[in-house]
Amino acid sequence: MQVLIVDGANVVGSRPDGWWRDRPGAAHRLQEQLSTSALPHDEIVLVLEGAARRGNPAGQDGRLRTIHAPGSGDDAIVEAVM
Repeated sequence: MQVLIVDGANVVGSRPDGWWRDRPGAAHRLQEQLSTSALPHDEIVLVLEGAARRGNPAGQDGRLRTIHAPGSGDDAIVEAVM
């Protein structure tokens, strides 16, 4: 099984598109893009932290699983890998 783990903060922060004015909206756009992507992975895990969690539900939606990090996104990624 191939699993892709995406650090939402790093991906959203890599594009200078004004994401800092609407973190939940930027995370939602990323969530939508990942859910409809043609990536060759069996599962995609999106880790959201901080304000990006608002309005973006945690849980499974098809092959996309969204995780809300209670603290550090990096810690949640490590937990997801184990």
